[in-house]
Amino acid sequence: MKIWKKINKGFLLTLIVLLALIIYLVGVEEQRKEDKTNIQKATEEFTEFTDKYTVLPEEMQTLTEKISKEKVEKYETEMKTKLEDLMISNEEAVKIQNQILVSNLENGYSQGEIKSKQERKITKITSYEFDGDQVTVTFNSKLETNTKYLNEENEEQERKKSLDIIGEEVVLQKVDGEWKIVYSNLRYEDYGNYYEDTMVDY
Repeated sequence: MKIWKKINKGFLLTLIVLLALIIYLVGVEEQRKEDKTNIQKATEEFTEFTDKYTVLPEEMQTLTEKISKEKVEKYETEMKTKLEDLMISNEEAVKIQNQILVSNLENGYSQGEIKSKQERKITKITSYEFDGDQVTVTFNSKLETNTKYLNEENEEQERKKSLDIIGEEVVLQKVDGEWKIVYSNLRYEDYGNYYEDTMVDY
């Protein structure tokens, strides 16, 4: 009888621990479901941001006149300010991402050719990998670009290209209840060649 009581106590204790664990895991999963919605929104906001700032504003997209250096620098300053709002407070991380965007912006225009539009649509999020307060989002996307150029007769024309991309990544961190960008691993276009820019991990 005494042995049965001991067994019952052990069984009940195990049952309580398992029940508490199940409740905790269910709670975590429910929280992650809510987080995933906000994470996807933050990821899409970031890709829309990169779309905007890898091309010059329409009023600066000139093929026949020299592009104002002062206006480009002002645009790059605006870009960095908005980038800081999207990212974690890490000077080095912001600096690296800013360099990538500036490089892509500058590669998007030259004498007689200028990128006029870029749009990256996330077609499928393949995974969310949580690690504490950080998450790695892996997704597939379609990258579409328009480029204005002058043909041999010095007439303005437009070229459109599209690329399906697999396995892009964005890492985010939850800061004061808001998901911020830590680093990104996106692909960009550079005069007909698509290449990959990867940020260091922090």
